[in-house]
Amino acid sequence: MEIVRELLSGACQTAWQQICQLLNYIREHDENDQTMQRELDFLRSQEKDISAKLNAGNVRHGKRPREEVTNWLKNLEEIESDVNSLGYGDAQFWLKYFSRLKRSKKTVQILHRVRDLQARGNSFAQSEDIFMDSLHEPLSSLSAPPLHGSSAERKKDEILQCIMDPEVSKIGVYGMGGVGKTTIMTQIYKELNEKKVFEIVMWVTVSSSFNEEELQNKIAVRLHCELSSSGDLMSKAQKLHEALGRRRNFVIILDDIWDGVSLQNVGIPEPNRSNGSKVVWTTRFMDVCNSMESQKEIKIEGLTDEEAWSLFKEKVGGEDIISPEIKPIAEQVARECGGLPLALITVGCALRKEKQLPVWRNALHQLKTSSTDQIKGMTKYVFGSLKFSYNWLSSDKIRTCFLYCALYPEDYEILVDELIEYWMAEGLIDEEGCIQTEKDKGHAYLKELKDACMIENVGDDDEYVKMHDLIRDLAINITKEIFMVKTGSQLKESPKEEEWVESLQRVSLMRNYIEAFKG
Repeated sequence: MEIVRELLSGACQTAWQQICQLLNYIREHDENDQTMQRELDFLRSQEKDISAKLNAGNVRHGKRPREEVTNWLKNLEEIESDVNSLGYGDAQFWLKYFSRLKRSKKTVQILHRVRDLQARGNSFAQSEDIFMDSLHEPLSSLSAPPLHGSSAERKKDEILQCIMDPEVSKIGVYGMGGVGKTTIMTQIYKELNEKKVFEIVMWVTVSSSFNEEELQNKIAVRLHCELSSSGDLMSKAQKLHEALGRRRNFVIILDDIWDGVSLQNVGIPEPNRSNGSKVVWTTRFMDVCNSMESQKEIKIEGLTDEEAWSLFKEKVGGEDIISPEIKPIAEQVARECGGLPLALITVGCALRKEKQLPVWRNALHQLKTSSTDQIKGMTKYVFGSLKFSYNWLSSDKIRTCFLYCALYPEDYEILVDELIEYWMAEGLIDEEGCIQTEKDKGHAYLKELKDACMIENVGDDDEYVKMHDLIRDLAINITKEIFMVKTGSQLKESPKEEEWVESLQRVSLMRNYIEAFKG
């Protein structure tokens, strides 16, 4: 009997140890599950940030991500697939001990991969160097970003037709920032290289920090032409002129010009009918086209509502992601982007695979109230891009006149004569002389704003103008400390006392139902 008692005691002790081990395992398993979900959520937020940067670079400059960035995104997809295969969310899974043990080991292995991916993702998120260097890899070998909608295709065909026209040698492609000028020209560049009608087709990104020597060096790299580092601009220009002159013909695409470029100073032979060469540039400013004596100017407009909705659906993850209750909100969000591809891509990526209705409603509210700080990428990529145009305006007076236009409601058709009279009454036009002289100055200011694509005509006449929704949002964002703009807010009472801060310079309460002010 003593032996039996000892055997039973030993068996009970062993069983108890196994039960304790199982309970401890279950606790650790649940902790691993929770940790996995937290780490995956963080990794997904990294993916949104990196995708926003990639999309912004792709839209604005046709750039391609470095191979390690592409591999990082592929690794993330593999991890997501492995996690899904583990059966998270199976309510009966806790009953399957051995399956659970196997899953726990896999969870730990995946956690190591997730954390390694997070560390690599941090380096990409903090670095601007996530794109391939286009100087060392010709753009023709890159996959050109797709065009969105038939309107962009028509503009591409129009530009190509001009390039093939022997009577047209200099072409200016202009439009507001983020509207898709570079994307269209990237497609054209690729097609021209494939057709081989021209002996050489060259792409040079200029940008706002351009200087003539840097432009010469970029052209020299594409021509495989060595320029002496000690040579002056004129000697370098002469060498480039000779190198290009030896070509049967050429097309040079100057992307993102902010100021007029002297072809002679750089060393680019004047394109004409006899040499059959072409110079095409993209810019935000009509006056750049004028200063460079373009023979044809082509304005790139935003997408239609249908095209914008198609692009937006693609960026949020497809129509299957958008439930019937979310769809009307999502359509409004897309419309608030004003047909601007850069904004549609940025907002779409920020809401990618989002299924919570409150998040969508909040995004719409943010866009409608011009307070988009909570939408990832909007401040940095969209407003950051558009603000370059604002900063490039020629004077503080013109910038102030531009900001004044934000006092009008969204999509409001502003009577030009009335607007200029308001500018005059506010003292924004400081011109000595008679009233007509001041009005003429106001029209000159307005022309600069139109040429910079900061304000646009309504229809074909010059009687009315309006602001693009996102340009207006930019103006409100800039003036948020000194303007109170509550247009069309359905207010029945005046704003609260605490909103009337000392820093306020101007207030707009148009299109409300306020009958009297309190106090």
